[in-house]
Amino acid sequence: MTDRLLAGRAASDASRPEGGRILLAVSHDENRSLLADALEVDHQVVENKPEAIDSDDVDLCVLDPPTLAKHGDVFEALKDRAEPLHLPFLLVVPERNLTDGDVWRQVRAQFPPGVDDLIRTPVSKAELRGRLQSLLRARRQSISLGEQRERLDRLNRVNSVIREVNAALVGAKSRDEAEERVCTRLSEAGPYCYVRICEPRATHETLTVSTEVGSVVDPPEPETATNGERTYGTAAWRSYRDRSTVTTALDPSELAVLDDESASAWLRWADRGGVRAFACVPIRYRDTVYGVLEAYTAEDDAFDEEEQSVLDELGQTIGHTINAVESKRLLLTKGATEVELRLEDGDDALLELVADAGAELALEGVAGTDPPIEFFTVADGDAERLLKRAADSPAIRRQRLVRETADGALVQIVFEEESFAETLTDLGVTVDTLVVDGGGASVVALLPQDGDVGACMRGLRSAYDDVKLRSRRQVERRPLTDGDFVSAVDSDLTERQRNVLQAAYLAGYFDQPRESSGKEVATSLDISSATFHQHIRTGEKKLVSKLFDKITLGGGT
Repeated sequence: MTDRLLAGRAASDASRPEGGRILLAVSHDENRSLLADALEVDHQVVENKPEAIDSDDVDLCVLDPPTLAKHGDVFEALKDRAEPLHLPFLLVVPERNLTDGDVWRQVRAQFPPGVDDLIRTPVSKAELRGRLQSLLRARRQSISLGEQRERLDRLNRVNSVIREVNAALVGAKSRDEAEERVCTRLSEAGPYCYVRICEPRATHETLTVSTEVGSVVDPPEPETATNGERTYGTAAWRSYRDRSTVTTALDPSELAVLDDESASAWLRWADRGGVRAFACVPIRYRDTVYGVLEAYTAEDDAFDEEEQSVLDELGQTIGHTINAVESKRLLLTKGATEVELRLEDGDDALLELVADAGAELALEGVAGTDPPIEFFTVADGDAERLLKRAADSPAIRRQRLVRETADGALVQIVFEEESFAETLTDLGVTVDTLVVDGGGASVVALLPQDGDVGACMRGLRSAYDDVKLRSRRQVERRPLTDGDFVSAVDSDLTERQRNVLQAAYLAGYFDQPRESSGKEVATSLDISSATFHQHIRTGEKKLVSKLFDKITLGGGT
């Protein structure tokens, strides 16, 4: 006897569920036909042999008891293959079967994995639609959670790799070494199959590959476009220019905006290496961009917002490392590039202060605190008037008079925003002299002998409207050695000051906590406590002056 499967009227359009791919595995021909007619209104009906179905091809299985009895092992295998995603099963049971006892117990005995819901015949279309909607919602939630797990797993892998890269950057002695360590660690540990770093050429606005590591080779060059179009051939350049991370998938739909030749070149390369997407990350330290890190992956759905954020932080870490090694290299090199600059940008807080106060300031040094404290000698003008104007300026956090000197008053100023002196330091230059007058600021600064003057000027001009490079020249400079420092200190200390300092040091006077008091050391030297402290203060000042008297912003002497 044929069961009448469907009864009643269809539900309204307002209650239509989102469509899914439904495997219809019902043995009774009439039931299967009625079900197919009802399901095809909203869903894609899949009618195939159960053993020929892949778990990724369906979202829900509709079965009846005879089919489940005949193919239970096949459907059990299908559920197993779907793990960890949830593949729901709906069992269609004739009304008469429900009178023979506990149907759920019977199903579990026959099919251990179990079904997710039962529906009895005859069934209304509204009821069928509601059951399907509920099961498909569970399926979508499972897929969503699965995608979140995959993204989390990838992000965890990326974070793990980034930690390894950060550890590898510690101790890098040169820019080339830092870049090599980054590319090697990223490509070896995954999930990136190819990594390269591009640097700007000093002569014109384009990029060139400086370091590359990975299993795929010869991607299109990061050339700039003359017409300024946002093409994938210029993704690295846009990242460099805009100081932002650029990501893209390498597939025909994404590359449709390219001209045929460029699109074909990228697609051929991507297909040859199995590359699916890449990210261009600016390597930057504050306002200075040293280049672009390109990371390529063979995985789908890469470079989501969280991963882009992690890579952006990596770009800043690499930039900080390059800035540090470049600054250190300047201290150790015998040759340097000396540049003379002139800034005439009235928007700078220091320039506005000097112009308003009618003074002239010469930078003496910067204490590397947060925020930095900058010390200036008021070489011309009224220091009291300058400090009053500074107190009224919203761009200055605090100011004070340190002391009056024969060369003029020494004042200290702390700015709210990054000052001109900080900008120069961030660009990797060492300031020799900085003098600010009513018309602007004049600077003499040092870069490493092979330092990129063009990059320095681009960084300055991105922050200030009117910066001129007046001159550049190669100079010889001998780095200060430990022996030089000891000789300089010895020549400046009197014999008595040296003896007092040495006795205090050996007696633990400078330890924390002190092993000997000043009075105890003075007694051992057979001098008064007042005389001891006078020698200590004078000796300490001479020692410290050798460190900071000629200190420059980059840390050189």
